[in-house]
Amino acid sequence: MVGLKNKIAVLGLGYIGLPFTAALANVGFEVIGVDKDIEKIALLNNEKVPFYEPGLKETIEKNRQKIIFTSNSAEAIRNSDTIFVTVGTPINKDGTPDYSQIDSVTEEIGRNLKKDHLIIIKPTVFVGTTEEHIIPKLESISGLKAGIDFYLVFCPERTIEGLALPEIYNLPKIIGGINEESSSRAAKIMKKLGGGIKIVSSPRVAEMCKLVDNLFRVNNIAFANELGMVCEKIGINSSEVVSAVNNSYPRTKIFSPGLGADGPCLSKDPYIFRYAAQKHGVQTPVTDGSIKQNYESTMRIAEMVKEHILKNNLDKINLSIIGLAFKGFPETDDLRGSPAQKVMESLKNEGIHIDSIKLYDPLVKSFTGHNISNSIEEAIEDSNIILFLTNHPKLMNIDIEDMHDKIKKPAFIIDAWGNINLNSLPEGVKYFRIGEGKKRSI
Repeated sequence: MVGLKNKIAVLGLGYIGLPFTAALANVGFEVIGVDKDIEKIALLNNEKVPFYEPGLKETIEKNRQKIIFTSNSAEAIRNSDTIFVTVGTPINKDGTPDYSQIDSVTEEIGRNLKKDHLIIIKPTVFVGTTEEHIIPKLESISGLKAGIDFYLVFCPERTIEGLALPEIYNLPKIIGGINEESSSRAAKIMKKLGGGIKIVSSPRVAEMCKLVDNLFRVNNIAFANELGMVCEKIGINSSEVVSAVNNSYPRTKIFSPGLGADGPCLSKDPYIFRYAAQKHGVQTPVTDGSIKQNYESTMRIAEMVKEHILKNNLDKINLSIIGLAFKGFPETDDLRGSPAQKVMESLKNEGIHIDSIKLYDPLVKSFTGHNISNSIEEAIEDSNIILFLTNHPKLMNIDIEDMHDKIKKPAFIIDAWGNINLNSLPEGVKYFRIGEGKKRSI
Protein backbone atom coordinates (compact mmCIF):
# COMPACT_ATOMS: atom_id res chain seq x y z
CA MET A 1 0.00 0.00 0.00
CA VAL A 2 1.22 3.48 -0.89
CA GLY A 3 1.68 5.69 2.14
CA LEU A 4 3.68 8.70 3.27
CA LYS A 5 6.82 6.56 3.51
CA ASN A 6 6.67 6.25 -0.28
CA LYS A 7 9.80 7.91 -1.74
CA ILE A 8 9.13 9.96 -4.84
CA ALA A 9 11.41 11.08 -7.67
CA VAL A 10 10.38 14.10 -9.74
CA LEU A 11 12.17 14.20 -13.10
CA GLY A 12 12.31 17.76 -14.42
CA LEU A 13 12.46 20.82 -12.14
CA GLY A 14 10.92 23.52 -14.30
CA TYR A 15 7.95 25.78 -13.62
CA ILE A 16 5.78 22.72 -12.92
CA GLY A 17 8.21 20.13 -11.57
CA LEU A 18 9.83 22.27 -8.89
CA PRO A 19 6.57 23.52 -7.33
CA PHE A 20 5.29 19.95 -7.45
CA THR A 21 8.43 18.74 -5.67
CA ALA A 22 7.91 21.35 -2.95
CA ALA A 23 4.21 20.50 -2.58
CA LEU A 24 4.87 16.76 -2.27
CA ALA A 25 7.42 17.41 0.47
CA ASN A 26 5.02 19.79 2.18
CA VAL A 27 2.40 17.04 2.56
CA GLY A 28 4.93 14.64 4.04
CA PHE A 29 6.69 12.73 1.24
CA GLU A 30 10.43 12.28 0.87
CA VAL A 31 11.23 13.67 -2.57
CA ILE A 32 14.21 13.47 -4.91
CA GLY A 33 14.13 16.36 -7.35
CA VAL A 34 16.06 15.66 -10.54
CA ASP A 35 17.19 17.94 -13.34
CA LYS A 36 19.97 17.58 -15.89
CA ASP A 37 20.79 21.29 -15.52
CA ILE A 38 23.75 21.16 -13.14
CA GLU A 39 23.66 24.91 -12.51
CA LYS A 40 20.01 24.72 -11.47
CA ILE A 41 20.79 21.90 -9.03
CA ALA A 42 23.68 23.91 -7.60
CA LEU A 43 21.36 26.88 -7.03
CA LEU A 44 18.78 24.71 -5.31
CA ASN A 45 21.39 23.08 -3.10
CA ASN A 46 22.52 26.57 -2.13
CA GLU A 47 18.91 27.38 -1.13
CA LYS A 48 18.25 29.59 -4.15
CA VAL A 49 15.20 29.22 -6.38
CA PRO A 50 15.90 29.59 -10.14
CA PHE A 51 12.64 31.38 -11.02
CA TYR A 52 9.82 33.34 -9.46
CA GLU A 53 6.79 31.53 -8.06
CA PRO A 54 4.91 32.86 -5.02
CA GLY A 55 5.52 30.75 -1.92
CA LEU A 56 7.94 28.36 -3.62
CA LYS A 57 11.13 29.43 -1.87
CA GLU A 58 9.44 29.39 1.52
CA THR A 59 7.92 25.94 0.94
CA ILE A 60 11.27 24.48 -0.09
CA GLU A 61 13.02 26.04 2.90
CA LYS A 62 10.35 24.70 5.26
CA ASN A 63 10.71 21.15 3.91
CA ARG A 64 14.40 21.13 3.01
CA GLN A 65 15.12 18.02 5.07
CA LYS A 66 12.64 16.01 2.98
CA ILE A 67 14.09 17.02 -0.41
CA ILE A 68 17.22 15.88 -2.23
CA PHE A 69 18.23 17.81 -5.37
CA THR A 70 20.41 15.95 -7.85
CA SER A 71 21.33 15.50 -11.51
CA ASN A 72 21.78 11.74 -11.05
CA SER A 73 18.50 10.50 -12.50
CA ALA A 74 19.52 6.83 -12.52
CA GLU A 75 20.20 6.80 -8.80
CA ALA A 76 17.04 8.78 -8.09
CA ILE A 77 14.91 6.29 -10.03
CA ARG A 78 16.49 3.28 -8.34
CA ASN A 79 16.01 4.84 -4.88
CA SER A 80 12.36 5.79 -5.42
CA ASP A 81 9.04 3.98 -5.34
CA THR A 82 7.13 6.47 -7.48
CA ILE A 83 8.39 8.53 -10.42
CA PHE A 84 6.75 11.75 -11.62
CA VAL A 85 7.74 12.83 -15.12
CA THR A 86 7.53 16.63 -15.45
CA VAL A 87 9.82 17.40 -18.39
CA GLY A 88 8.82 19.65 -21.27
CA THR A 89 7.14 18.63 -24.51
CA PRO A 90 7.78 21.52 -26.92
CA ILE A 91 6.90 21.49 -30.61
CA ASN A 92 9.16 21.43 -33.65
CA LYS A 93 9.15 24.18 -36.28
CA ASP A 94 6.74 22.13 -38.40
CA GLY A 95 4.20 21.98 -35.54
CA THR A 96 4.85 18.35 -34.60
CA PRO A 97 5.59 17.37 -30.97
CA ASP A 98 9.23 17.28 -29.91
CA TYR A 99 9.52 14.23 -27.68
CA SER A 100 13.28 14.34 -27.18
CA GLN A 101 12.98 15.18 -23.47
CA ILE A 102 10.26 12.66 -22.69
CA ASP A 103 12.08 9.98 -24.73
CA SER A 104 15.32 10.60 -22.83
CA VAL A 105 13.54 10.33 -19.48
CA THR A 106 11.58 7.22 -20.55
CA GLU A 107 14.79 5.48 -21.59
CA GLU A 108 16.45 6.38 -18.29
CA ILE A 109 13.45 5.06 -16.37
CA GLY A 110 13.47 1.87 -18.44
CA ARG A 111 17.14 1.21 -17.66
CA ASN A 112 16.52 1.58 -13.93
CA LEU A 113 12.95 0.32 -13.59
CA LYS A 114 12.18 -2.11 -10.81
CA LYS A 115 9.14 -4.18 -9.92
CA ASP A 116 6.24 -2.29 -8.33
CA HIS A 117 7.47 1.07 -9.59
CA LEU A 118 4.66 3.57 -10.19
CA ILE A 119 5.23 6.07 -13.01
CA ILE A 120 3.06 9.19 -13.30
CA ILE A 121 3.28 11.20 -16.54
CA LYS A 122 2.30 14.87 -16.27
CA PRO A 123 3.38 16.92 -19.35
CA THR A 124 1.05 17.65 -22.26
CA VAL A 125 1.23 14.93 -24.92
CA PHE A 126 -0.79 13.92 -27.96
CA VAL A 127 -3.54 11.42 -27.26
CA GLY A 128 -2.21 7.85 -27.20
CA THR A 129 1.32 8.71 -26.08
CA THR A 130 1.23 6.85 -22.76
CA GLU A 131 0.04 3.56 -24.23
CA GLU A 132 1.53 3.68 -27.72
CA HIS A 133 4.80 5.48 -27.13
CA ILE A 134 5.89 5.20 -23.50
CA ILE A 135 4.79 1.63 -22.63
CA PRO A 136 6.64 -0.04 -25.56
CA LYS A 137 9.86 1.79 -24.69
CA LEU A 138 9.66 0.93 -20.99
CA GLU A 139 8.85 -2.72 -21.62
CA SER A 140 11.52 -3.12 -24.30
CA ILE A 141 14.30 -1.58 -22.24
CA SER A 142 13.38 -3.02 -18.83
CA GLY A 143 12.03 -6.44 -19.78
CA LEU A 144 9.17 -5.79 -17.34
CA LYS A 145 5.46 -5.87 -18.13
CA ALA A 146 3.29 -2.77 -17.74
CA GLY A 147 0.32 -3.25 -15.44
CA ILE A 148 1.85 -6.37 -13.92
CA ASP A 149 5.45 -5.61 -12.98
CA PHE A 150 5.13 -1.81 -12.91
CA TYR A 151 2.27 0.68 -12.94
CA LEU A 152 1.66 3.69 -15.15
CA VAL A 153 -0.79 6.59 -15.28
CA PHE A 154 -1.23 9.87 -17.08
CA CYS A 155 -2.16 12.63 -14.63
CA PRO A 156 -2.17 16.04 -16.35
CA GLU A 157 -0.79 19.06 -14.58
CA ARG A 158 -3.19 21.97 -15.00
CA THR A 159 -1.70 24.61 -12.74
CA ILE A 160 -0.80 28.08 -13.97
CA GLU A 161 2.38 29.94 -13.18
CA GLY A 162 1.89 32.49 -10.45
CA LEU A 163 -0.65 30.27 -8.67
CA ALA A 164 1.18 26.95 -8.94
CA LEU A 165 1.18 25.93 -5.27
CA PRO A 166 -2.43 26.87 -4.44
CA GLU A 167 -3.64 25.08 -7.56
CA ILE A 168 -1.55 21.96 -6.89
CA TYR A 169 -3.31 21.72 -3.54
CA ASN A 170 -6.80 22.74 -4.64
CA LEU A 171 -7.46 21.62 -8.21
CA PRO A 172 -9.02 18.17 -8.72
CA LYS A 173 -6.55 15.62 -10.04
CA ILE A 174 -7.49 13.70 -13.21
CA ILE A 175 -5.97 10.21 -13.20
CA GLY A 176 -5.96 7.86 -16.16
CA GLY A 177 -4.18 4.60 -15.42
CA ILE A 178 -3.35 1.75 -17.80
CA ASN A 179 -5.30 -0.47 -15.41
CA GLU A 180 -7.31 -0.18 -12.20
CA GLU A 181 -4.33 -0.90 -9.95
CA SER A 182 -2.28 1.86 -11.57
CA SER A 183 -5.05 4.41 -11.02
CA SER A 184 -5.61 3.25 -7.45
CA ARG A 185 -1.95 3.58 -6.52
CA ALA A 186 -1.68 7.03 -8.08
CA ALA A 187 -4.86 8.20 -6.37
CA LYS A 188 -3.47 7.31 -2.93
CA ILE A 189 -0.56 9.68 -3.53
CA MET A 190 -2.49 12.47 -5.22
CA LYS A 191 -5.15 12.52 -2.48
CA LYS A 192 -2.49 13.69 -0.04
CA LEU A 193 -2.18 16.93 -2.01
CA GLY A 194 -5.89 17.73 -1.69
CA GLY A 195 -8.35 18.99 -4.26
CA GLY A 196 -10.16 15.75 -4.95
CA ILE A 197 -9.62 12.92 -7.43
CA LYS A 198 -11.27 12.20 -10.76
CA ILE A 199 -10.34 8.76 -12.11
CA VAL A 200 -11.05 8.36 -15.83
CA SER A 201 -11.17 5.16 -17.84
CA SER A 202 -7.81 5.36 -19.62
CA PRO A 203 -4.67 7.43 -20.19
CA ARG A 204 -6.15 8.53 -23.52
CA VAL A 205 -9.07 10.21 -21.76
CA ALA A 206 -6.74 11.97 -19.32
CA GLU A 207 -4.45 13.07 -22.16
CA MET A 208 -7.42 14.54 -24.01
CA CYS A 209 -8.63 16.30 -20.84
CA LYS A 210 -5.35 18.20 -20.63
CA LEU A 211 -5.59 19.32 -24.25
CA VAL A 212 -9.24 20.31 -23.89
CA ASP A 213 -8.47 22.48 -20.84
CA ASN A 214 -6.00 24.55 -22.82
CA LEU A 215 -7.85 24.44 -26.16
CA PHE A 216 -10.93 25.96 -24.49
CA ARG A 217 -8.85 28.94 -23.39
CA VAL A 218 -7.00 29.18 -26.70
CA ASN A 219 -10.26 29.35 -28.65
CA ASN A 220 -11.73 31.89 -26.23
CA ILE A 221 -8.62 34.07 -26.58
CA ALA A 222 -8.80 33.85 -30.37
CA PHE A 223 -12.47 34.84 -30.42
CA ALA A 224 -11.86 37.71 -28.00
CA ASN A 225 -9.11 39.08 -30.20
CA GLU A 226 -11.17 38.67 -33.35
CA LEU A 227 -13.96 40.58 -31.59
CA GLY A 228 -11.48 43.28 -30.59
CA MET A 229 -10.26 43.73 -34.16
CA VAL A 230 -13.83 44.00 -35.48
CA CYS A 231 -14.71 46.56 -32.80
CA GLU A 232 -11.64 48.60 -33.72
CA LYS A 233 -12.84 48.86 -37.31
CA ILE A 234 -16.48 49.52 -36.43
CA GLY A 235 -15.49 52.25 -34.02
CA ILE A 236 -16.69 50.87 -30.69
CA ASN A 237 -14.95 49.75 -27.52
CA SER A 238 -14.69 45.97 -27.20
CA SER A 239 -14.13 46.22 -23.43
CA GLU A 240 -17.55 47.80 -23.07
CA VAL A 241 -19.09 45.02 -25.15
CA VAL A 242 -17.38 42.27 -23.15
CA SER A 243 -18.30 43.83 -19.82
CA ALA A 244 -21.94 44.31 -20.78
CA VAL A 245 -22.33 40.76 -22.08
CA ASN A 246 -20.43 39.01 -19.29
CA ASN A 247 -22.37 40.86 -16.59
CA SER A 248 -25.83 40.45 -18.05
CA TYR A 249 -25.93 36.93 -19.48
CA PRO A 250 -24.69 34.09 -17.23
CA ARG A 251 -24.11 31.64 -20.09
CA THR A 252 -21.59 33.91 -21.82
CA LYS A 253 -18.07 34.51 -20.50
CA ILE A 254 -15.82 36.19 -23.04
CA PHE A 255 -12.17 36.98 -22.41
CA SER A 256 -10.87 40.51 -22.83
CA PRO A 257 -9.17 41.28 -26.16
CA GLY A 258 -5.43 41.71 -25.88
CA LEU A 259 -2.61 39.67 -27.36
CA GLY A 260 -2.63 36.08 -28.63
CA ALA A 261 -2.35 32.81 -26.74
CA ASP A 262 1.34 33.19 -25.96
CA GLY A 263 3.57 31.38 -23.49
CA PRO A 264 4.94 27.85 -23.20
CA CYS A 265 1.60 25.98 -23.16
CA LEU A 266 -1.18 27.81 -24.96
CA SER A 267 1.05 28.50 -27.96
CA LYS A 268 1.93 24.83 -28.49
CA ASP A 269 -0.99 22.73 -27.25
CA PRO A 270 -3.23 23.54 -30.25
CA TYR A 271 -0.54 22.03 -32.46
CA ILE A 272 -0.41 18.89 -30.31
CA PHE A 273 -4.20 18.60 -30.47
CA ARG A 274 -4.14 19.07 -34.25
CA TYR A 275 -1.36 16.50 -34.62
CA ALA A 276 -3.38 13.95 -32.65
CA ALA A 277 -6.45 14.68 -34.78
CA GLN A 278 -4.57 14.39 -38.07
CA LYS A 279 -3.12 11.02 -37.06
CA HIS A 280 -6.73 9.82 -37.05
CA GLY A 281 -7.73 11.60 -40.24
CA VAL A 282 -9.76 14.35 -38.56
CA GLN A 283 -9.58 17.95 -39.78
CA THR A 284 -9.51 20.77 -37.19
CA PRO A 285 -10.79 23.98 -38.81
CA VAL A 286 -11.67 25.62 -35.48
CA THR A 287 -8.23 24.93 -34.02
CA ASP A 288 -6.55 25.98 -37.27
CA GLY A 289 -8.40 29.28 -37.14
CA SER A 290 -7.48 29.84 -33.50
CA ILE A 291 -3.79 29.21 -34.22
CA LYS A 292 -3.84 31.76 -37.04
CA GLN A 293 -5.87 34.35 -35.12
CA ASN A 294 -3.72 34.14 -31.99
CA TYR A 295 -0.50 34.36 -33.99
CA GLU A 296 -1.71 37.45 -35.83
CA SER A 297 -3.06 39.03 -32.64
CA THR A 298 0.45 39.25 -31.24
CA MET A 299 2.46 39.77 -34.41
CA ARG A 300 0.36 42.70 -35.59
CA ILE A 301 2.07 44.73 -32.85
CA ALA A 302 5.33 44.44 -34.77
CA GLU A 303 3.52 45.34 -38.00
CA MET A 304 2.03 48.47 -36.41
CA VAL A 305 5.47 49.53 -35.16
CA LYS A 306 7.00 48.97 -38.58
CA GLU A 307 4.19 50.89 -40.30
CA HIS A 308 4.58 53.80 -37.90
CA ILE A 309 8.34 53.96 -38.48
CA LEU A 310 8.05 53.90 -42.27
CA LYS A 311 5.08 56.27 -42.45
CA ASN A 312 6.76 58.90 -40.28
CA ASN A 313 10.23 58.39 -41.76
CA LEU A 314 11.76 58.36 -38.28
CA ASP A 315 15.48 59.07 -38.26
CA LYS A 316 15.98 57.72 -34.73
CA ILE A 317 14.03 54.95 -33.05
CA ASN A 318 14.09 54.63 -29.29
CA LEU A 319 11.94 51.64 -28.33
CA SER A 320 10.59 50.82 -24.87
CA ILE A 321 8.86 47.55 -24.06
CA ILE A 322 7.00 47.41 -20.76
CA GLY A 323 6.05 43.87 -19.70
CA LEU A 324 8.47 41.14 -20.79
CA ALA A 325 7.15 37.85 -19.39
CA PHE A 326 4.69 35.81 -21.43
CA LYS A 327 1.88 37.02 -19.16
CA GLY A 328 1.37 39.57 -16.44
CA PHE A 329 -1.29 38.03 -14.21
CA PRO A 330 -0.94 35.79 -12.32
CA GLU A 331 2.57 37.17 -12.31
CA THR A 332 5.58 35.22 -13.55
CA ASP A 333 9.10 35.82 -14.84
CA ASP A 334 8.80 33.13 -17.51
CA LEU A 335 9.94 34.42 -20.91
CA ARG A 336 9.06 31.33 -22.94
CA GLY A 337 6.86 32.37 -25.84
CA SER A 338 6.65 35.96 -24.61
CA PRO A 339 5.08 38.60 -26.87
CA ALA A 340 8.04 40.90 -26.20
CA GLN A 341 10.46 38.35 -27.63
CA LYS A 342 8.24 37.71 -30.65
CA VAL A 343 7.87 41.42 -31.43
CA MET A 344 11.59 42.12 -31.10
CA GLU A 345 12.49 39.14 -33.25
CA SER A 346 9.99 40.18 -35.92
CA LEU A 347 11.35 43.73 -36.08
CA LYS A 348 14.89 42.37 -36.36
CA ASN A 349 13.89 39.98 -39.14
CA GLU A 350 12.21 42.85 -40.98
CA GLY A 351 15.48 44.76 -40.94
CA ILE A 352 14.17 47.54 -38.69
CA HIS A 353 17.13 49.32 -37.11
CA ILE A 354 16.43 50.37 -33.53
CA ASP A 355 18.83 52.88 -32.03
CA SER A 356 17.91 52.28 -28.40
CA ILE A 357 15.97 49.55 -26.60
CA LYS A 358 14.82 49.97 -23.03
CA LEU A 359 12.98 47.23 -21.16
CA TYR A 360 11.10 46.91 -17.92
CA ASP A 361 9.21 44.17 -16.09
CA PRO A 362 8.57 43.94 -12.33
CA LEU A 363 9.99 40.40 -12.17
CA VAL A 364 12.22 39.74 -15.19
CA LYS A 365 15.91 40.28 -14.43
CA SER A 366 17.46 39.28 -17.77
CA PHE A 367 16.16 39.53 -21.34
CA THR A 368 18.10 38.36 -24.42
CA GLY A 369 21.29 40.13 -23.33
CA HIS A 370 19.65 43.52 -22.76
CA ASN A 371 19.78 45.47 -19.52
CA ILE A 372 16.53 45.83 -17.59
CA SER A 373 15.52 49.29 -16.40
CA ASN A 374 14.77 49.81 -12.73
CA SER A 375 11.39 51.46 -13.29
CA ILE A 376 8.81 52.36 -15.92
CA GLU A 377 9.97 55.97 -15.70
CA GLU A 378 13.54 54.97 -16.52
CA ALA A 379 12.42 52.66 -19.32
CA ILE A 380 10.32 55.25 -21.19
CA GLU A 381 12.69 58.20 -20.89
CA ASP A 382 13.52 59.64 -24.34
CA SER A 383 11.63 56.80 -26.07
CA ASN A 384 9.40 57.53 -29.04
CA ILE A 385 7.83 54.07 -29.41
CA ILE A 386 6.43 52.48 -26.24
CA LEU A 387 4.74 49.09 -26.04
CA PHE A 388 2.77 47.86 -23.01
CA LEU A 389 2.58 44.09 -23.51
CA THR A 390 1.41 42.50 -20.25
CA ASN A 391 -1.25 43.14 -17.63
CA HIS A 392 0.99 42.77 -14.59
CA PRO A 393 -0.76 44.58 -11.70
CA LYS A 394 2.22 46.92 -11.28
CA LEU A 395 1.94 47.94 -14.93
CA MET A 396 -1.72 48.96 -14.80
CA ASN A 397 -3.38 52.32 -14.17
CA ILE A 398 -0.46 54.27 -15.61
CA ASP A 399 -1.22 57.98 -15.86
CA ILE A 400 -0.19 59.27 -19.28
CA GLU A 401 0.28 62.73 -17.78
CA ASP A 402 3.18 61.27 -15.79
CA MET A 403 4.72 59.94 -19.01
CA HIS A 404 4.52 62.67 -21.60
CA ASP A 405 7.25 64.91 -20.18
CA LYS A 406 9.70 61.99 -20.25
CA ILE A 407 9.05 60.55 -23.71
CA LYS A 408 10.44 61.84 -26.98
CA LYS A 409 7.85 63.32 -29.35
CA PRO A 410 6.40 62.53 -31.77
CA ALA A 411 5.69 59.29 -29.90
CA PHE A 412 3.66 56.16 -30.55
CA ILE A 413 2.18 54.17 -27.65
CA ILE A 414 0.57 50.74 -28.08
CA ASP A 415 -1.52 49.68 -25.09
CA ALA A 416 -2.34 45.96 -25.21
CA TRP A 417 -4.24 45.56 -21.94
CA GLY A 418 -5.67 48.93 -21.00
CA ASN A 419 -2.56 49.74 -18.98
CA ILE A 420 -2.95 53.48 -19.34
CA ASN A 421 -5.50 55.81 -17.81
CA LEU A 422 -6.31 58.13 -20.68
CA ASN A 423 -8.59 61.11 -20.18
CA SER A 424 -6.88 63.33 -22.72
CA LEU A 425 -4.03 62.79 -25.12
CA PRO A 426 -0.94 65.02 -24.86
CA GLU A 427 0.11 66.80 -28.01
CA GLY A 428 2.60 64.89 -30.11
CA VAL A 429 1.46 61.42 -29.01
CA LYS A 430 -0.26 58.76 -31.08
CA TYR A 431 -2.04 56.17 -28.95
CA PHE A 432 -3.52 52.80 -29.91
CA ARG A 433 -5.49 50.67 -27.47
CA ILE A 434 -6.15 47.12 -28.65
CA GLY A 435 -9.86 46.52 -29.06
CA GLU A 436 -10.79 50.19 -28.92
CA GLY A 437 -12.48 51.71 -31.95
CA LYS A 438 -11.48 55.31 -31.26
CA LYS A 439 -7.90 55.72 -32.49
CA ARG A 440 -6.18 58.70 -30.99
CA SER A 441 -3.36 60.44 -32.77
CA ILE A 442 -1.21 63.51 -33.00
